[in-house]
Amino acid sequence: MDNIIEYYYNLKVNNLKKKENNYTFTSNSNHFVLKEIKNPNNINTIYNLINIPSINKIIPNRDRSLFSNIENKLYVMLLVEKNNNITLSNISNLSNIIISPLKELERNNWELLWEQRIDFLEEYLSQNSSKYPILRESANYYIGMSENAISYLINTKREAPKDEYLDRKTLSHITFQDSLYDPFNIIFDHKARDLSEYIKLSFFQKNNNIYKELDNYFKHNHFSKYGIQVLYSRLLYPSFYFHAFDKIIEKKIPETFLNKLIAETNAYEIYLYNIHLYLSKYYPLPLPLWLKKK
Repeated sequence: MDNIIEYYYNLKVNNLKKKENNYTFTSNSNHFVLKEIKNPNNINTIYNLINIPSINKIIPNRDRSLFSNIENKLYVMLLVEKNNNITLSNISNLSNIIISPLKELERNNWELLWEQRIDFLEEYLSQNSSKYPILRESANYYIGMSENAISYLINTKREAPKDEYLDRKTLSHITFQDSLYDPFNIIFDHKARDLSEYIKLSFFQKNNNIYKELDNYFKHNHFSKYGIQVLYSRLLYPSFYFHAFDKIIEKKIPETFLNKLIAETNAYEIYLYNIHLYLSKYYPLPLPLWLKKK
């Protein structure tokens, strides 16, 4: 692979390492990632992110193409300008960069996407339930959580008007499993998306500073009534369960990983309640009936 990289990109390769289907290396004190991509359709749109500060840059190859066909796989070369620290400060800084959203990278209709995730999970289990007993036994609870999140979001859209400025699309991420600065991980969505995922991540990482971090965050980031309610709808949606489901059926993690999530069920419900109390200091926020009963 060293010679192939040198041929395509004229880079002297040092410390080449492979992780899954990607390669990392250094060259002249710079850090690079040769990243496999499945679909090049949006690559020109993604390349237009090149002017955003901190976002890793796509490096064209010797033929001035944005991707290279290597051993029947498509790759792009990224110049890595930042580390992958997932902090609320970094998330806030990225979301406050003013840039016109690229239409192809915009995300909308969370409730439709969540419904599709539920449908796929149910369909998959109908054909494979005996193969995944833990998934079968736990699915109904998390489907119920998802349906509550959908109802909360739909009610929000019906009752709370958007604010043109506060609810604009901002730089967001598909997942925190990839770098915050990977252009292929960048989308344009409501700032509640990344904030909610960080709050959920903080629960599982036992982040005891989350409320102090949120205090600082809300000093610099303001939400409309609509925005704070869609934030809470995303907290109600158990994205972590569906991410685990994806990895299980892709054979990347064992099904027993779900036991860790299941063991945290009661604690996460308390966390949702406490986050509601915290957010209510700043904004009026409806409490879901099922949490009120708990």
